[in-house]
Amino acid sequence: MNLFYAKPEDVIGDSILIEGQESIHIVKVLRHKVGDTVYVTDGDGHRYDCTIKEVSKKSVSLSVENKVFIEPDEPSVSVAIGLIKKRDRLEFAVEKITELGAREIFIYVGDHSEKSSLRLDRIESSVISAMKQSLRCTLPKVHYHQSMANLLEKISGNGPIIVGDETEDEGSTVKAKNIAANSREFTLIIGPEGGFSEKERELFIKVNANTCSLGSHRLRTETAAIVMTDRFIQSA
Repeated sequence: MNLFYAKPEDVIGDSILIEGQESIHIVKVLRHKVGDTVYVTDGDGHRYDCTIKEVSKKSVSLSVENKVFIEPDEPSVSVAIGLIKKRDRLEFAVEKITELGAREIFIYVGDHSEKSSLRLDRIESSVISAMKQSLRCTLPKVHYHQSMANLLEKISGNGPIIVGDETEDEGSTVKAKNIAANSREFTLIIGPEGGFSEKERELFIKVNANTCSLGSHRLRTETAAIVMTDRFIQSA
């Protein structure tokens, strides 16, 4: 089964219009034709079982035969990742945590982040691709923050905050897992390549964040994001 994506505004009644690369994938790559059945999500939890009714060079018109709502996984897990200088590594991390079930993704500039630009449109494309690959119907929202302080202000009130910290021991992980298991929503924070600053650690204390170990070895940011997301989603 292949799942395609249409923006909510492209779903009008019992019709869906697919344009751009998505339509090319349907017609040129998968060689679907008029009358074939395809499956579409709007990223808001809906899956549409559709029949292709018209094909043009730049678009595919679909007729909705059935619509179902797919409940998102619980608990709701948000993941915050420190900005990674190499774009492909950041996109890889975002893809994998989406496949694992992250509901919301935050990218932030840490005090020790290396200077780098961010193509938010590429990140969002990676998230859409990963959502379709994993056959999920809820598209994670992506946010960008210029500092840890801004990030913490944004996520305050969204349940417990759990920070992956290489200075912690395994006992802290057991405690953090128990907190996650008893929460309907929580946020995981992974540090940038340079780790957390003392100022950022002080901010964690102020917001009562929980810290946990990621093991006895130091991990790259993208590896830590995958390990931590998988570990806490599985234990929740």
